[in-house]
Amino acid sequence: MDNTQIDQNLLAALYLLGFNFLGDDLCSGEIAEIKGNMTIKLVHSPGEELKFVVELPSEKQMTFSVDRCQIVTSAECLQ
Repeated sequence: MDNTQIDQNLLAALYLLGFNFLGDDLCSGEIAEIKGNMTIKLVHSPGEELKFVVELPSEKQMTFSVDRCQIVTSAECLQ
């Protein structure tokens, strides 16, 4: 799945969770982000799985693989 194949359920879930969409930057694979004390980005680089990249204030990063269904299920719990 590339950025052009992100389905409507995932887009709706990201919106509900408060993410801002970053457009179709196929080079970086960045789809959406949410900013606060840290930045959380949903990234899907070509040929790779979906992952959340958490950028901490200390300029360190944590990366978590995530399944599309996990994001949609999390958003459904908020409704």
